[in-house]
Amino acid sequence: MINYACLKQYIMILEKHISTSITDSNGVITYVSPAFCSLTGYKKEELIGRKHTLLRHPDMSDSIYQKLWETIAQGNPWQGRIKNCTKDKISYWIDIYIEPIFQNRVIIGYQAIEQNITKETFFEALAKLDNLTGLSNRLAIEEFVQFFMHEVHKYQKIFSIIMVDVDDFKQVNDMYGHQTGDEVLKKISEILQSLIRSNDRIGRWGGEEFLIVLPQTSHVQAKELAERLRVGVASYKFKTIGHKTASFGVAEIEKKDTIKSLIERADKALYISKKIGKNIVT
Repeated sequence: MINYACLKQYIMILEKHISTSITDSNGVITYVSPAFCSLTGYKKEELIGRKHTLLRHPDMSDSIYQKLWETIAQGNPWQGRIKNCTKDKISYWIDIYIEPIFQNRVIIGYQAIEQNITKETFFEALAKLDNLTGLSNRLAIEEFVQFFMHEVHKYQKIFSIIMVDVDDFKQVNDMYGHQTGDEVLKKISEILQSLIRSNDRIGRWGGEEFLIVLPQTSHVQAKELAERLRVGVASYKFKTIGHKTASFGVAEIEKKDTIKSLIERADKALYISKKIGKNIVT
């Protein structure tokens, strides 16, 4: 015999500790658990009748949500990681599982279970950072290239990359020491990061080299940005060494490209810049 009092208490405990939500077929929220409210900082009344876009973080790509909706609208479950914002605009990461709700074989809504993975994501992010500059490390920036290559093949989008190399950097280490060299690299990384766009990605490729990924950008547009970066580096006066320049190589994705071939073309362009005089964009 079912003890309904115990069952009700059990459900209340689950709702208190497990973040769940239900929407109608248009994505409008019809139910949220107390745990969902605690996670997002919103009251139940502030969420019912709204869409989950209320929580969307500006860093998230449109393509992720496009793939999500394509999947669940076809009657299939979707699972993945999403970055959201609380009511107080504090970012957090969730691992979310979404499943369609059927009635007479027709989708009438969607139910989702979420797990807060902010701490785990934070430590994963630390593992993908370059210790010196704080930029993405080589592994992380390669992942961005791989992601945008997927976008190219699936959605026929374009992107370009810029390879950057600090000119005659060995002389800095030889003449002023590695500590000064490290300070120069950190400052150059700050200059580059301050001049790229918000949706661009930059990482330290190794040594004195940097790689910048530019989504939805042609090689002509990428060259214009690279020129601004070149001027930005060349015009800055460092405390100890004075002025320092960098050379740039630009390449746009082609249908036949792999990660290796794309980066090789950018590297070849960079080599030409070095060979014909440095402080040049090719």
